[in-house]
Amino acid sequence: MKSKTKRLFLLLLSVIFVFNFNSIKGTAGKSVTKTVRVGYYQNEVFQEGASDKAVKSGYAYEYYRKLSEYTGWNYEYIYGDFVTVYNMLLNGDVDLVAGLAYTESRSHLISYPDKPQGTEQYSIVKHQGDDTITTNPTTLKGKSIGVLDSAIKVALENFLKEKNIAANVVTFSDYDALLEAFDKREVDTLAGESDGIYDRSHAETLYPFGETDYFICTSKDRPDLLKELNEAQSQLFLEYPDYISVLRNKYYPESLASRAFTSSEKEWLTSHESVAVGYLNNYLPYSDTTKDGKVTGLIKELVPYLFKQLGYETVAIEYVGFDTYDELVKAMDDEEIELAFPVGGGLFFSEEDGMFISKPVISTLTDLIYSTNYYDNSKQIFAVNESNKLQYYYIANHFPDATIEYYPSIDACLKAVLKGEATYTTLNGLRTASMLKKPDYEKLSFRQLGYADDMCFGVKIGNEGLLKLIDRGLSRAGTEYVNNLGSVYSDDMYKYTFKDVLRENFIGAFIVFLIILAILILLLLYSVRINRKRIREKEDAKREIEAVNQEKFVFLNKMNNYMREPINNIVSLIRISENMNDLTNIKNNLAKMGSFSKELTTILNNILNISSFESGQVKIDDSLSLYNFFGKRVLIVEDTLPNQTITSDIMKKAGMEVQIANDGLDAYEKVKAAPSGYFDAVLINVDDRNIQGYLFIKKIRDMENDIRSEVPVIAITADESESGKEKIIKSGMNGFITKPYDVKAILDKLSGIIL
Repeated sequence: MKSKTKRLFLLLLSVIFVFNFNSIKGTAGKSVTKTVRVGYYQNEVFQEGASDKAVKSGYAYEYYRKLSEYTGWNYEYIYGDFVTVYNMLLNGDVDLVAGLAYTESRSHLISYPDKPQGTEQYSIVKHQGDDTITTNPTTLKGKSIGVLDSAIKVALENFLKEKNIAANVVTFSDYDALLEAFDKREVDTLAGESDGIYDRSHAETLYPFGETDYFICTSKDRPDLLKELNEAQSQLFLEYPDYISVLRNKYYPESLASRAFTSSEKEWLTSHESVAVGYLNNYLPYSDTTKDGKVTGLIKELVPYLFKQLGYETVAIEYVGFDTYDELVKAMDDEEIELAFPVGGGLFFSEEDGMFISKPVISTLTDLIYSTNYYDNSKQIFAVNESNKLQYYYIANHFPDATIEYYPSIDACLKAVLKGEATYTTLNGLRTASMLKKPDYEKLSFRQLGYADDMCFGVKIGNEGLLKLIDRGLSRAGTEYVNNLGSVYSDDMYKYTFKDVLRENFIGAFIVFLIILAILILLLLYSVRINRKRIREKEDAKREIEAVNQEKFVFLNKMNNYMREPINNIVSLIRISENMNDLTNIKNNLAKMGSFSKELTTILNNILNISSFESGQVKIDDSLSLYNFFGKRVLIVEDTLPNQTITSDIMKKAGMEVQIANDGLDAYEKVKAAPSGYFDAVLINVDDRNIQGYLFIKKIRDMENDIRSEVPVIAITADESESGKEKIIKSGMNGFITKPYDVKAILDKLSGIIL
């Protein structure tokens, strides 16, 4: 009997286990979600977007979303003003409401979790400029105080009762109505959370009158949600102990109290109608002085903008430029200026200089400059500009063991690295690109360092009011505005000059050049006349030869137009230079003549090429007819019409279809827009920087998973050096052809690549 009972008991346990196991198995693979009704009211910054179509944001909204990561809750938002939403929570029409302060009476009506959502201070706020209300609470007597119908009202009434103040308390059901009444001055003051009145520049905090924690509360009908809320908050604060601080700093970086001017700020503003600003010369994009003695750089626009943000646009700005950092610091010490920019070096070096520094105006990463010819990682010899201690401060802070060699300018520092006198120098990140574009520094390389370099304002120690005003202005201006200014003035940093200046014998050489050019033009004209005679003798080929002749006339006229302008310019410069005594201006004119002569040389080479090709001196050998170029399509990338004409003439006579692009970017767009295999080859001039041939090949080869990235690219170059050829091949191009053109060599090269 006992054995039978035991068997029945074991069978029953087995059935229960199988049932429970199947239930667990059936739900284990599913993500369980629960719909939770959230009472959502509008409160600027804390909880915004209180309608179905509005974008939601704010402190409470982000907190809700974070909790759902732990609970899996799916929210249904139900909207109303604060009083309406609170009553919904009491009636069980919503499950959660955020931002509720704890009161004994409420604790019997709604459920509070173990941990608060945040802490809030209650403050009395008046209209800025209303001197009838002061920090003395008795001045509230007879005044109207606007307050939300919430726990704040209870705290306010207790405060007024404690201070024995008879004031008119006006309650509102939501924040929008309260703030609107305050903005319209329908109430004399308001009592609220400092962070709840975020955007009130015309308001001034007087004093706090209470402080309380606030919570996300649940309906009494939902103990299950309270349990899940407590578990989620415990896990959240375990994983992110400072989550509340981070969230508060994100949404309330500046309290209302901090937006009211302090006594030191007010004192400075009332005692100053102008401010003297000292700045560093030769330090664009930050600051510099133009040739006519005017300030330039972001400092020019930033200081007036900061005072505009403070509402004091009438403060006159006086700028004074200094060539060295030491002169700037001394002027500050001698009280010749009140504000210095840019300064830095951190707390220690700024103290050494007798300055307070502001919050960073702009932070950029610094670039380490070195030459691959002299790179030696075992040595740390830094070339430092003795005129700008910001560079020294940076190196001293981050490379304390480095050896420092001083040079009179940043250009001298860069040249020291080029010569191997120093291993490194540094450049501010906003200056690197413009500095290294100069031809003298083509062999320099750089890498970005991991330490930010802060550019700050400086004031003399003790000038607390101005420092706080500048920090306040920077907070309101924001980093995006300053970064945009930096980009604008980076473009104005350096102007290019010619490296080589032609000497006095250039004039004689140029005259010889003109004579040779004239002879060549006469030879070309003679060639045209010979071709005309041949046309008359060959009636059977009359139409074809006339068409060719017409093309030559068009080309010649274009060459004449192209040559006329540089020749006229050169003649004018010669005449001007004959009457000059200023060597600098003569050198500048010679440099300009050099530019025009190079242009004429290019035209001359084009004339020689087209003349040789058309006159029959260069012929396509009969053996080349074995190459079947018909149906092949080539893209020619040249920036001048003569170059385009010559190259396309050769390709067309070889049976190819030709398309033209003016530069590398134009060519890239044509290849990108064309179907795969549309172009059989690309011929691109890599000598002319305007064409950007190497940029083109990089963009083409970087087209991932695209057969168009494999299109054959052949460089056109006049550089026959081994280094030049090596550069072309390493760039990803398939080959090169050199000028002046050898037609057979060109077609041989093409046949080997595309046939």
